[in-house]
Amino acid sequence: MREKSLESLEFKGMQTCTIGMVVALLLIFGMLWGTFVIVPAGSRGVVLWWGSVENRIMNEGLNFKVPLAETVIKVDVRVQPHPFREIDASSKEYQIVKMTGMMNFHINPAFVNDLYQKVGLDFANKVIDPAFNDFVKEVVPTYPIGEILPKREAIRQTAMKKLGDNLARYHIIVDDI
Repeated sequence: MREKSLESLEFKGMQTCTIGMVVALLLIFGMLWGTFVIVPAGSRGVVLWWGSVENRIMNEGLNFKVPLAETVIKVDVRVQPHPFREIDASSKEYQIVKMTGMMNFHINPAFVNDLYQKVGLDFANKVIDPAFNDFVKEVVPTYPIGEILPKREAIRQTAMKKLGDNLARYHIIVDDI
C-alpha cells in the first residue's frame, strides 16, 4: 500500500514538473514571438520607440523589434484610389459648377515615418481633400462654363501638376486623376 502512494506521489510530481515546463516554454515562445513583426507586401512599418517616431522604417517581410519598447504601425504604400467629395466652384461667369473626381496616389515608401509623424494615418481627410478643394476653387474660375467639359483633359493635367506639387511635401505621389 505504501508503494502505491509513493508511486502516486512520484506521478503527481512528474505531472507538476511537465505542466511547469510547458508553461515556461509557452512564456519563452511568447516573448520570442514578440521580438518579430511581419510587414505585409506593399507596406512599410513605421517604428515607434515608446510612442516616438523613429528614423528606422521596416521593409516588407520578417523584421526584428524590441519587445514592449517598440511598436510597428503598418502603412500601405501601394497605389490607392481616393474619391473626392463634390465641391462647389464658380466658372468664369460666376455660375455654380459641381466638381468631383478620383485620384490614384501612393506614399513614398522611404518617407512613411515622416508622413506618419506630420499628419498621421488620416492624411486623406487632412491633406488630400483640402488640397483638391483649393485646386478646384483656384483653377475652375479661369474657364468659361462652356469650356469646362471640353477642356476636362487640360484641367486634369493641371490638377495632376498642381496637386502633385502640393502633396509632394507630404511625400504623397499623385499617379493619376
